Amino acid sequence: MSVVNHAEVVSHFVHAGMAPLEVDAMLRPLPVTIIPADAALATMAGRLRRVTAEADLSLGDPLALREGLPAWTADKQWRTIDGAVGASIVVIR
Repeated sequence: MSVVNHAEVVSHFVHAGMAPLEVDAMLRPLPVTIIPADAALATMAGRLRRVTAEADLSLGDPLALREGLPAWTADKQWRTIDGAVGASIVVIR
């Protein structure tokens, strides 16, 4: 998971009312590697914005595209644009 996507996950739970330390405690044990964002990844994310905005989604995380892997999400709306972003989308719930 990119650091940008991690920030989005944290902000979701804080916005929903969870205390920041509780969010940290919930996420810390997960078997996830946080990948730093660089200029190239940020540029890819910015270029996804037209497609994600049209689907009423937040800024996309292009890490899956760059790595040639499926993108995992809990947001079913991503299924509507998987062809447009060029990544396979796996909805986890």
